[in-house]
Amino acid sequence: MAAEIPTEAVQQSPATIAVHGGERPEEQPFGAVVSPVFHSSTFSFQSFDEMRRYARGELPEAYFYSRYANPTVTEVERKIAELEGAEACVVTASGSAATFCALAAVCESGDEVVACDSIYGGTVKILTKLLSKFGVQGRFISLAEVSRLTGIAGERTRVFWFETPANPINRIVDLDQVAEAARRADLLSIVDNTFATPILQKPIAHGIDAVMHSATKYLGGHSDLTAGAVAGTKAFVDRVRQMAVLVGATLDPAAAYLLSRGIRTLDLRVRAASENAMKLAQTLRRHAKVARVYYPGLEDDPGHELAKQQMRGGFGGIVAIDLVGGECEAERLFNSFRLIRTAPSLGGVETLVSYPLYSSHSGFSEERLRAAGVSSATVRFAVGIESANDIIADITQALEKI
Repeated sequence: MAAEIPTEAVQQSPATIAVHGGERPEEQPFGAVVSPVFHSSTFSFQSFDEMRRYARGELPEAYFYSRYANPTVTEVERKIAELEGAEACVVTASGSAATFCALAAVCESGDEVVACDSIYGGTVKILTKLLSKFGVQGRFISLAEVSRLTGIAGERTRVFWFETPANPINRIVDLDQVAEAARRADLLSIVDNTFATPILQKPIAHGIDAVMHSATKYLGGHSDLTAGAVAGTKAFVDRVRQMAVLVGATLDPAAAYLLSRGIRTLDLRVRAASENAMKLAQTLRRHAKVARVYYPGLEDDPGHELAKQQMRGGFGGIVAIDLVGGECEAERLFNSFRLIRTAPSLGGVETLVSYPLYSSHSGFSEERLRAAGVSSATVRFAVGIESANDIIADITQALEKI
């Protein structure tokens, strides 16, 4: 069952869709304002004929078994689809599950996925250590090569995968350029929109074929669930859903409820985190212990002008820096925080700090680290929604300990 949306819903503000998207008030028992959680693992048929009709595909809205579909899960899928302006969405048990299912749905042995070299380390490992076992190869290209996809793609290239802003140093990729280049090369374009969220960026409106999220992050927003999402055309999402069902990667209803509840405040949280991140970036760029700040909201950032064109209402909550020094300085910094906690995630209400060399890009070769812009000096802040003054004060006092 694909969670489809009425076209008129896309015209609403993202803030409104985040609250009301996916809901069907007329179906709520007892006039409930909040949808109940359907914990049931299976659903009964009222008659033998109903079972037969379901098996024949004549009852697409019916529920059968929660690995296939569940009412609580369907509602959050509709909500995310509306936010992204997509025909349909499927949610999964994690962002990694969403990535694997999206790629496995369209690739078979002998096929190739071309990806930007500036992407989440876990996605690199899915391409190089997992899909490669099934004969699907991953090839990585630089941002400068994106416009030449037609010449880069081979006969068996099926997908171009990228992120913008990209993990961990916020490199910006031109959505319009990718959409056009992918069309010319006859490739499916898929973007990981986790950092920006549909509040700040709508890739499908730029011609990108599909969007993936680690919904664990901003969509959930409270560091209390793991989930993933893939949104796109109904035809594509149906294939991704089939893969998720086959490998058991679908989302359970309890997590789906938490995800739906988190999305209701998505607009407020993302904008607050983005405002805090801008203030932090502006402060850090002037600090003597910071060699470089990576944040697209800064006017001297190489991606600033492009980010202004394709992001609206802010530049996201991630700020990365290069320290003056390396691992020794980073260790002193991390051990000096009082408020901020060290953790390999982002998108929650709290500010977290991570060291890509020992988290998202752990175990990578020097060549791959250089391509991703990661060094022993790189530190990533996932800025939360606390007081900006308190965040800045904690980071500043920790920098003084170096």
